[in-house]
Amino acid sequence: MTDILDAPASRSRVETPGLVLLAGSAALAAATAALLINRSRLWAGVSAAASALLLLAASIQWGLEGGRRSRFAYLVLDLAFDTSILAPIAWVARLPSPRIAVLALVGLGASYVASYERARGRSLGYAGSEGFLYRAVRAFILVLGLLTGWVQGALWAFVALTVVAAAVRAWSVAEQHRAWAE
Repeated sequence: MTDILDAPASRSRVETPGLVLLAGSAALAAATAALLINRSRLWAGVSAAASALLLLAASIQWGLEGGRRSRFAYLVLDLAFDTSILAPIAWVARLPSPRIAVLALVGLGASYVASYERARGRSLGYAGSEGFLYRAVRAFILVLGLLTGWVQGALWAFVALTVVAAAVRAWSVAEQHRAWAE
């Protein structure tokens, strides 16, 4: 009896490497936001690039051996990554460039809508997912805008990509629903 009580609890999946990657990504995303608010665009770009790399590495790690909780944590942090860049850009650009501020807010809203559509569609039993390439391109666009200074162009590209992704997801769910109803 004491052997059972003294034995350590076993886990079906070890998620520690992915959690470490996510924790590092979260810390760098927070640093990115702070750097953007302090108007250090280039250093924010470096921090965002490192955060994105860790986030994408966690995605690969959990693609190989992840559970539902790790997938949820990844998806939450993916939205936090977008927010750590887009919200500070909107804040900093609100007075000198309202266009950039609005683009950042539209991009943030579109990102949340696209994520909501994916999650809601899957919860209702419809097929749909965010591929690795889509997430990598979204992160690359934001990081490239910070590193090069072409923030407005990057925001236009991000908004276009995210709105198209949301529209494709909505269309896919509608098509699946029509096929199911017939």
